[in-house]
Amino acid sequence: MIGYESSRKPRVLVSHQGCIPIYRKSFFERLNALGKFDYVVVHGSAPRGTNYILAAPPFNFANIAITNYEIPFLGRSIIWQPVVWRVIRGDFDAAVIGAETKFISNLVIVLAMLLRRRPILMWGFGFHQYIVPPRTVFAKIIAALSGYAKMPIYRMMSGFLAYTEGGKRALQGLSHPPERIAVLRNTIDLEREVGFQKIVETEPLDQAYQELGVRKNSVKLLYFGRLVEMKCLDLLVEYAKRCGSSKRDVDVIIFGEGPKEAELWSSSSGLRNVVFHKHDDLRLARALRVSAAIVIPGYVGLAIPHGFAHGVPTLTRKGQLHSPEVEYIEDGVNGLILPEDVEGFFTALDSFVDNEPLQKQLAEGARRSAVRLGMDNMVNAFHGLVTGCLMVKTEPVPEICTGR
Repeated sequence: MIGYESSRKPRVLVSHQGCIPIYRKSFFERLNALGKFDYVVVHGSAPRGTNYILAAPPFNFANIAITNYEIPFLGRSIIWQPVVWRVIRGDFDAAVIGAETKFISNLVIVLAMLLRRRPILMWGFGFHQYIVPPRTVFAKIIAALSGYAKMPIYRMMSGFLAYTEGGKRALQGLSHPPERIAVLRNTIDLEREVGFQKIVETEPLDQAYQELGVRKNSVKLLYFGRLVEMKCLDLLVEYAKRCGSSKRDVDVIIFGEGPKEAELWSSSSGLRNVVFHKHDDLRLARALRVSAAIVIPGYVGLAIPHGFAHGVPTLTRKGQLHSPEVEYIEDGVNGLILPEDVEGFFTALDSFVDNEPLQKQLAEGARRSAVRLGMDNMVNAFHGLVTGCLMVKTEPVPEICTGR
């Protein structure tokens, strides 16, 4: 059911990620608050394996709740979203789709919008690869096919909404790059986080230590997010064990849920310097207040700007699958990119834990970085490119906003 309608405004379909993760709700609310277009967000359950924490309705932006039909295919998934007929009959003046090829309904959306000579935009990484090369023959074949499948689709796009400057550069390096590319600088609602920070900074520190279950004089290392394999959290638990053996005063705080939860609880059994918590905004803000760093040994993403809002740097490892937001880490300025090998990683963590001036330096760098990542900038960049594509006058051919 559509949340609200205004037939006088242009209607822009947004089919991205298959759902509305909790960190996207504020973004869509702010797009709606512009009052220019009806951005109609299609959403269902989280795709298999993503473990997204979903935003809860009601939503004060136009939305269509659907059932995502997900079919296993060669160890992966293909997803059909039953919104295609609305596109074919002309319900939308423009459409924004995600870049994941598993959403096969997007292919039909692209063709329908082109035949109606209406703009179609893609929202994603760009052709920027943040992953290590596939290790198996099958993985290499799938990666190659996925890449080749995207190329002709990229050429059909009226514009591309890239997350970072790295994604834009990669797109511009293609043989037929999209003419219109906007850099969104993907982020969360930092202003909301600053509000939580202001609430907790007036509380006694002892209250935070007691609620979190950590020691007053320890160095606190924080993880929050999905408890999934790609985060390599077993290394963080192992580091806590080593600190206990070496008498280094370190407490590890882990927030989140996911398929690795039971295993992590089991591996940290008996460790007094590892504590677990479910997500709670204020409790997480208290953890950020007392933590020296966010430590994510594997895949990093939006935790980086989240930490910046609280003046907390992010530490991660080289050579991991990372989201584009890894570009926000300036090594030695607002975070650290530590060695990939386990011993080198642990040694570098020891150096950070033992170096209080470095901790303060990186915290100050994180605070400065937050200023550049406000969500209003992301909203304005997104809306600006959609507006530009809708306003372009074209000849009666299906290549909208491409200039070709």
